[in-house]
Amino acid sequence: MTATTDRPSGVTAMAAVAAIAGLLDLLAGLGNIGMGGGFLGDLGFGETLDGIMTAIGVGLVLVGLLGLVTGYGLWRGSSWAWQVARLWAGLCIIVGLVGVGVELFGSTLTSEILATLLGSAVPAILAAIVLWYLYRPNVLAAFGRN
Repeated sequence: MTATTDRPSGVTAMAAVAAIAGLLDLLAGLGNIGMGGGFLGDLGFGETLDGIMTAIGVGLVLVGLLGLVTGYGLWRGSSWAWQVARLWAGLCIIVGLVGVGVELFGSTLTSEILATLLGSAVPAILAAIVLWYLYRPNVLAAFGRN
């Protein structure tokens, strides 16, 4: 961001959400590693589940670090952070639509369909709004993408 271009308030909110989500993912990942790796004591999950928990924990730590870095980049107005936010939004849309499709084709219970719509469709819609917002002229200008 230049001295003449202020950070749009929506970008500030996205930076805060990315940083908070990154921190929560990082903590969840460390918790999984601690439980799966036996650092918090042997919880009796079994070797296979311990390995799965550790692998998921490592993945969550990496996603958390990416979230923290993305939040910082959005806050600073870095061009690469705009790209990462755009990719995350696109990925969330795809995952949400796949989740809705899988549930609609595989379930007959209305409550399960409703839960899936809330759990998959709503985040996909929010991600679509974020993607739309990232292409607003003032947001593009803030990231030097006129």
